[in-house]
Amino acid sequence: MEGAVKYLTEKLKLKVNQQKSAIDNPWNRKFLGFTFTADKTPKRITVHESRVKRFKDKIKGIFKKIRGRNLSESIRKWVMPIVRGWANYFGLAEEQGIFGSLDGWIRRKMRDILWRQWKRPRTRYRRLIALGLKAENARKTVRTSKGPWRMAMSVGMHMAVSNKLIEEMGYLPMATIVQTGS
Repeated sequence: MEGAVKYLTEKLKLKVNQQKSAIDNPWNRKFLGFTFTADKTPKRITVHESRVKRFKDKIKGIFKKIRGRNLSESIRKWVMPIVRGWANYFGLAEEQGIFGSLDGWIRRKMRDILWRQWKRPRTRYRRLIALGLKAENARKTVRTSKGPWRMAMSVGMHMAVSNKLIEEMGYLPMATIVQTGS
């Protein structure tokens, strides 16, 4: 490190910020939100975990604000601009698996919100039936003591509030955004 700092300051006449500068393996550092995989040869560009956490925190904050509102309108107005911007920026990453897992997490948050909005078992039952779930499956899904987050990944909720229905509400998956560049 000392030799690199000496070369940069004396030869190239550059200022070096000691807090930001380090000499380390590339997979231990982050640069503009990106990092490299440590375990694979060849190394691949991926999204740094701090940026994924920051993205999730931002989406959580938005979902807390929209709990009592129309979900499809809120998705188009507040969620999609952030998802689209994040996917376009990090679309350079060679490790594309992060987009699929974040899409699944966001869809689960949406199902969680719907379950909370429906509040009472009778309302939940009617909504599940209206979304095409059979009466017996709807009854089994409604009669549970699980919380909304657990119910968001139940089979009944997945059958009623399918990925296709969520896309019809206005949510566009990140993988699609990255592929089309929109």
